[in-house]
Amino acid sequence: MSYMTRKQRFLAAVRREVPDVVPVSPLVHCRYAEKVLGRWDWRAVFEVHQKLGSIHFRGPIGVGVKYQLPEGWGSEWRVVEERGPRRVSESLLKTPFGNLTRRHIQGMIEGDPLCGKCVEYPVKSVEDWKIYLKYLEQVLTNIGGSEYSAASEAYEVMGEDGVASVGLSCSFAGLGDARGMEGLLTDLYDCPDLMLELFRVQQEIVMKHVEAFLAAPNEVLFYDIAWATGSGMSPRMFEQWVLPDVAAVCAKVHSKPGKYVGFYTLGRIRRYMPIMVSTGADYIETFEPNQGDISLREAKMAYGKRICLMGNFNCLVLAFGTPADARKEARRCLDEAMDAGAYVMVTADEVPADAKWDNLRAMVETVEEHGRY
Repeated sequence: MSYMTRKQRFLAAVRREVPDVVPVSPLVHCRYAEKVLGRWDWRAVFEVHQKLGSIHFRGPIGVGVKYQLPEGWGSEWRVVEERGPRRVSESLLKTPFGNLTRRHIQGMIEGDPLCGKCVEYPVKSVEDWKIYLKYLEQVLTNIGGSEYSAASEAYEVMGEDGVASVGLSCSFAGLGDARGMEGLLTDLYDCPDLMLELFRVQQEIVMKHVEAFLAAPNEVLFYDIAWATGSGMSPRMFEQWVLPDVAAVCAKVHSKPGKYVGFYTLGRIRRYMPIMVSTGADYIETFEPNQGDISLREAKMAYGKRICLMGNFNCLVLAFGTPADARKEARRCLDEAMDAGAYVMVTADEVPADAKWDNLRAMVETVEEHGRY
């Protein structure tokens, strides 16, 4: 019987093939790594997976672009308030046409110090959007190269024990991060011409990051479209404001052999599934069992021959359940999606900071026992 490495199993599933064992990759990220190890870089995330016996897939690994802005343009960051673990930070985007301010609060939850929330978005009006557009244009004009040294290092360190995937946020998320979800959705209706121009420039910047991923050795890109799928927008709006961006990214990634791309989603995605699958993406995650509206079994039956499915393991079981509950949940996911391959068992969102180690181990051990083909 042939033996596959963790990476080989994962990539086989992404290619819609049948590995020897279902790959299992609970979505460990910064918050849980910090809770377990007191560190939250990609090395810490990888170390948690090594201890669990799972496959590293998601973590704080990115690529970037190099640019030098002219005098009068730039950004500043400072802590404006600090009381115990609670910290309020402020970032200032400086331009000759006016400054844009963001405020962020972190450390409000005991035992989860990395959990935070943006309480003031930099774009607060149409006039702010015009300033932000000029800023994006300056960034795009002055891009002079790619940066992927951290991604390359992670690729070398993980070897066959993990997938050093690169994460990028979609254009919708990039603009949403400047305005907030409600404001962005409103502006799509109120000032569509301005928003089209903003999306055009944002997409060009995203493509520069995709080119950095293509230059790096890493095989897998996860494209975060959770802002879009979680927005509740209609399929028609999704096709207008999200599809052109995600389809272009998929085509760009697939222009280079051996590169794969998929979507990180949240929320009620049933009505977006045909649109997402039509892009030729290699996988879709996370199929939330609590806030979603399509079961893993339904998705497998409808789309399992066209795309790799990832996710659906209920994160709440890890925090509030027992090892027996975790084993039962893992068996459910296997029963619904492991048939004929093209499935990776991933949690249906980030592993919470209060997840129990024994429950995570039960998840991994169940797949090792019952997830063999």
